[in-house]
Amino acid sequence: MRVAGGRQLRRRLVGGAAAVVLALAAVASLASQPPAPERSTADALAPSSWAMTIPAAWLAAPLPRARPGDAFDIVAIRSGDRGYAAPVAYALVVLEVDERRLVVQVDEDDALALANARSAGLQLVGLLRSTR
Repeated sequence: MRVAGGRQLRRRLVGGAAAVVLALAAVASLASQPPAPERSTADALAPSSWAMTIPAAWLAAPLPRARPGDAFDIVAIRSGDRGYAAPVAYALVVLEVDERRLVVQVDEDDALALANARSAGLQLVGLLRSTR
């Protein structure tokens, strides 16, 4: 017994099976590709700049919640009878941040100012800049 349109049904079944095989091959080739390399901190730096880690122990207060790309100003403070505060670095761009450290992009002047403030026993306060 012949079914009317049997040839057309057979073509559709063969065509559908071929499409499934091609789709599975495409998925398999994507899965076998190595993952894209992760961007390094050095790749994120602007020309003539460096990455500097500011440990949480250097800070007089917890950092405001920040994410990569945010900008901070840093103020150095000394508390006590002869306490004072002085601005140390401006517009430091956050590269990485977690509860233990802040990694920022600095230029030569900012790096030296931060190192000098810490060597003088000053604690640092991070001031998050507005994005507006």
